[in-house]
Order: sequence, then C-alpha cells, then structure tokens
Amino acid sequence: MKAVRSATADSPRKVARRKLLLALPLAGMLALCAPGLAWAAFTVQVSAALGVGTYQIPAPASAAGTLVCTTSQGQRGASIVFSSVASVSRATGYRATLTPPVGSPLQNDVAATGTFQIPMAITAGKGKYTFSVAAKVGSWVGAPLQQTVNC
Repeated sequence: MKAVRSATADSPRKVARRKLLLALPLAGMLALCAPGLAWAAFTVQVSAALGVGTYQIPAPASAAGTLVCTTSQGQRGASIVFSSVASVSRATGYRATLTPPVGSPLQNDVAATGTFQIPMAITAGKGKYTFSVAAKVGSWVGAPLQQTVNC
C-alpha cells in the first residue's frame, strides 16, 4: 500500500530550503550592520574643559618724574624725565608719551622694569601738554597713567 501524503505537510527538504531562504536575508542584514555596530561600540568621544580668560593691562599706580615748562627763543615747550614707574604685573616694558597742544606726540618705549629714566623734550608752543606712561606686555599696551600741564 502506498503512503498518502497530506497537502499541508512539507517534505524535510522544503522546510530546510525555506529556513535557508529566511536565513540569507537575515545574514545579509547582519553583515551590513555589523561594521556599524562594532564602530559604535568602540568609538569614544572625549572632550576636555578649556578655560579662556583675558588680562587687562592696568595703568601703573604711580610715576615719578620731573616736568619742566621751557622757553627757548620765545618758543614754549615741555620736557619730562620719568625717573621711576610703579611696576605692573606681567609688564615687559613701558611706553611714555608726551603730547603737545599742536603736532605729533613724542613716544619712547623702554624694555625695562624697576627704576629707569625716559627723557623726553618737545617744543610746540603755549598750551596744554599731556604726558602719560603705560605698561606693555609684549606688543600690547595697557591703560596709561596720564597727567596734563599748561605751559
């Protein structure tokens, strides 16, 4: 007698083929996603705190010097000799400026700290002369200590 097969029963060969057909797309997806999963698992993003600040170069607290109003052949002018300037933290030098009432200012830079002399003289007529001294840090110039005098 012959065995009768039911219409719903599949042969073991068909079942194995269906499993293979289901496994292939699953294996393909796994192959495509595996590098991404491995990269995500071993990639670490590191960041460090960075502190940024500014330094405002202050004006010297004091400056000592001798200012003289001069008259030469009827022409008035001013002369100043800075003899000492209060030190400024981080200063690499100082800039002294003598500005006449008319004309260009006279500027003198010194790369010194402590006691030093900066002689300056200018003749520009009667009026208000402004003299100032400012600390320098490298090429940066800070706020000036400033005075005026009428000659």
